Amino acid sequence: MSIGATISNRFSDFKLLELSQTTDHPDKRGPYMVAQTGSAPGDPAQRECTFALTKRGTWLHHYILFMLPQDVRDEIVVFETVAEVMDLAEGLVGTPEVETIESLGQMLHDNGFQPEAGDRATEVLLEEIRQAGKGKR
Repeated sequence: MSIGATISNRFSDFKLLELSQTTDHPDKRGPYMVAQTGSAPGDPAQRECTFALTKRGTWLHHYILFMLPQDVRDEIVVFETVAEVMDLAEGLVGTPEVETIESLGQMLHDNGFQPEAGDRATEVLLEEIRQAGKGKR
């Protein structure tokens, strides 16, 4: 990874990704995802990473995002309209908040996520998240 600028909450720094080609209706506009590349605030190594904006106004490392099941990713980072993105962006101020392994567990819980029966990989990941959260307290 290279040294890069710190991510911000400025809309001008966001990259709006239009996802219509990934849906069943490629002629329709949307849904959307917001991405930004840079380092997390406070990262002393200033490691460059891509982050996705969550619906709660926080940023999530892309490598954590893609470890999650598709339906969970859709629930936490996919916006149906540009207006939805703009409404959220207007309220973002100050230093961007990046989800941690501890806060990720709470975000998943807040979204009502439960792994499907027999989805052992997701069960193990969630248990690891729970344990990491307990260890940091």
